Amino acid sequence: MRTRTLATLFALVGTLGLCACDQQKDPAADAKKADAKSKVSAAPGKAAVAPGGAKADPAPVKEAAGGGDGSGLVKLEKLGLMARAPADSSVGDAIVGEGVMVQGPDLVATVEEATDTRPKTEVDAKKNAEELSPKNFESEALEDGWAVTYDNESGMGPNFFVEVRRDIGGKTYWCETTASKPEQQAKALAFCKSLKK
Repeated sequence: MRTRTLATLFALVGTLGLCACDQQKDPAADAKKADAKSKVSAAPGKAAVAPGGAKADPAPVKEAAGGGDGSGLVKLEKLGLMARAPADSSVGDAIVGEGVMVQGPDLVATVEEATDTRPKTEVDAKKNAEELSPKNFESEALEDGWAVTYDNESGMGPNFFVEVRRDIGGKTYWCETTASKPEQQAKALAFCKSLKK
């Protein structure tokens, strides 16, 4: 139980890091936005008007393509894996253990080689989750493993869990998160399911 409590605590720290990442500002980007706002203003679907009443060309819309390199994939070099992640995602060392933590817009997930303390089956995962009074427990068989999601209510608010075990290239990997919103849970699940060599 102590191991599970520590894992949940560290996952929550990761989620709090996600909130902090969402609030970080890029001074150069903020300056560009402020400059653009002072020069051009328009409602959606209307022609932009520059100071003095002259029409201005609308700014091009930038669409995010995916992972940190723009391809939709981030490399987890430490583990020899890659996975799909939102644009501007970054990969760093996990807070605990030998794995990595991936952070991006509405995404925080950790990936590591699975240890003996991790659930080996969906049934084991469900038994572990019972300590947290889970709601909406769902499991999914994958071609090379399984994934479970569930949520609960704690003193700090709602928690949305993802736990995925995969066998990839002869090794077993564990991918997880504890999120504060269902959207974060969905992104983490998609990320974990996209892991590949």
